[in-house]
Amino acid sequence: MRRIFVRLGLIPSVMLVTGAIWLISIMVTLLVVSWLGWSGERTNILAALVMATLAPLIISPPVSWMMISLLLKIDRLEVEMRQAATFDALTGLLSRRAFIEQANFFLQIANRDQLAAAVLLVDIDHFKSINDGFGHACGDHVLATFGRIVHSFVRKSDLAGRLGGDEFAFLLHNSSVSQAYEFAERLLAEIRSTVIEQDGCSVRFTLSIGIASLPKGQAASVEKLLGMADKAMYIAKKNGRNRAAVFGG
Repeated sequence: MRRIFVRLGLIPSVMLVTGAIWLISIMVTLLVVSWLGWSGERTNILAALVMATLAPLIISPPVSWMMISLLLKIDRLEVEMRQAATFDALTGLLSRRAFIEQANFFLQIANRDQLAAAVLLVDIDHFKSINDGFGHACGDHVLATFGRIVHSFVRKSDLAGRLGGDEFAFLLHNSSVSQAYEFAERLLAEIRSTVIEQDGCSVRFTLSIGIASLPKGQAASVEKLLGMADKAMYIAKKNGRNRAAVFGG
């Protein structure tokens, strides 16, 4: 029933409930009249029908308005809670838990359908220095800007999540190592050309990216692939940052 109210909205739902109660009231009144044998007493029948009409029209709208408003508020709160649990509020990307769960599901499908997949682990270079030098508000703007850029890059079939702090992860569905590396290079180039300017904050930033792949027909958890990508990212940092590295490459 609540799903119906959510789809209809408050006012149509109140009208629907009021109409239903009025109809039930009329039907019950007619049954009572028939049972009492008032067929020849038109005055009594008319009075009963008037009461059966007025009572629902007076009582039902305010009562149903309060009850349906409460149900719709509960529904909105549940949606907001699911949204908060699934998405990172600052970047709009998947939360760590949601990314891990969905990525493992994607990997199961990739293994079943004999498809390749690639995982990228991304870290914003020297992010602590940005927070220390320009303030956390500027650091938050960097993260939010990165989230917007990511949304414009990933396909609908891909996953992108914020694992925590300045660390992010991608799962590229049906993508080889070379395709994942090309994706990383395009993302690096876009970030290099991005300048963050807000409230006196003017910052450029770069990324270090580690790439790990799941060959066709092989099974692996996203946790295992993230561990491999983390080792590749360490190599990218060791070699000067602002670059991508492939695990085992």
